Amino acid sequence: MSGFLSPLMSPLLTRLFRRPVGVGFLWLLTAALLPSGVLAQNQGGQGGLGGGQGGGLGAGQGGFPGGIIIDADGLVKAPKAQRINLRLEQQRLKSIAAARLPGEMSVASPLRLVSLTRLEERLQACLDAGESIPDELTHLAGLTQIEYLFAVPESGELIIAGPAEGFAAMADGRVVGTETGRPVLVLDDLLAVIRLDSLQNTLGCSFDPDPERLAAANRWNKANSSPTSRAVATRRFHQMAEVLGNWNVTVFGLPENSHAAVTTVEADFQLKMLALGLKKPSIRGFKSHLALARPAENMMRRWWFAPRYEAIERSEEATAFRLSGPRLQLMSQEELVDANGNRSNAAFEEVSAEKYTQQFNRHLEKLCQQVPAFAATQNLFDLAVVTALIRQHDLAARVGWTPGLLLDAEKLPLRTFNVPTEVPSMANTRSAGRSLIMGLIGGGVTVVPARVAAQASPFKADTTLPSTRRLGAADAWWWNGTVE
Repeated sequence: MSGFLSPLMSPLLTRLFRRPVGVGFLWLLTAALLPSGVLAQNQGGQGGLGGGQGGGLGAGQGGFPGGIIIDADGLVKAPKAQRINLRLEQQRLKSIAAARLPGEMSVASPLRLVSLTRLEERLQACLDAGESIPDELTHLAGLTQIEYLFAVPESGELIIAGPAEGFAAMADGRVVGTETGRPVLVLDDLLAVIRLDSLQNTLGCSFDPDPERLAAANRWNKANSSPTSRAVATRRFHQMAEVLGNWNVTVFGLPENSHAAVTTVEADFQLKMLALGLKKPSIRGFKSHLALARPAENMMRRWWFAPRYEAIERSEEATAFRLSGPRLQLMSQEELVDANGNRSNAAFEEVSAEKYTQQFNRHLEKLCQQVPAFAATQNLFDLAVVTALIRQHDLAARVGWTPGLLLDAEKLPLRTFNVPTEVPSMANTRSAGRSLIMGLIGGGVTVVPARVAAQASPFKADTTLPSTRRLGAADAWWWNGTVE
């Protein structure tokens, strides 16, 4: 499985910090399994809230809108924290949305329906007229989640539906709902997954140490393994992290310079910041994994986000689907590493890892509210799973629709972004009595959409579905519905 972390092993580190001086160690490793988002300065993506120029989605390279900075060398960095008056910022976003969005799109709705077939028609009309693609199309009418998928043969449409609200861009470029602050769905992500040859493959990214720097870190470790004090051990630990240097970022299954690809990097980056205690959520009692760890624990492990839907239900004729549940879950696996760096799954799970995983999943909803990258990952999962359902049940053919423009990368190119090529080794330490607990972290992100979509099961007998009846103009590509 990709996303495995550093092959540096506990035996080497025990030689670096010997217990006779009362200094223990823990080697924290993290991975993530999923697709989605990193806050970066928005230096590109021209055209309104991220729309294109001259009818396209925009080809200019730039920074990823969101929570990390990608410098000129492709290195991921955390941005400096900025104070924001949330009430004033919300007012500003609402004002922008009211001025720029059409009709009632700026008003929150518990159920908004978006016709993918009519969406394609509107996009084609923009291209034919040589116009920029407007914000409402590039952000799918403000949908913040997908709860339903409908195939309607009578009108020849495929429809996605879920909660929606007005939206606008934050100062960092991330486009969010004006009521909840949650990232809205992005057309780029839909195009990225719908154009994939197969959804049976793994999508995501991985962070891996450079083999030469890893070897250098091993040599440095052997040369600096004498017993020492807590202060010296701390300094040595950070020095070894510097020797290990940056980790290579590899994107797989997704277009390497796409919004979807960079989103996966952000989610994993933010996950590691939380695990090491370098970023702290506003959740009472939430502790980092480093804070929960105990001296002498085995800390060779991988962490990852995996898909978690409480249910993916379908009608008997497989023309209506409902998605429910948290979309994500954090998982972990202890690893054992031999002297040659070969990794294997351990037959045990440390108490601290189990506690951290349970705590994280228990607070997942709040974490997604506070860490936009996680919510953006939920959105990407939804788009990938819905696309897999469409393919597995041949829904486009069943409604008589042959996608054209949505599949045409030349006529409707994806926006491109600066792709992170490296992520720094992130290290942190804490004291625990006479011991020093240390954490160094790396990771990755993966998901297999077809595997998730294959879990669809029949609706329960008492399930009620909202109507797909179009309210308003007969050719409307979006409309607000009613929840039963």
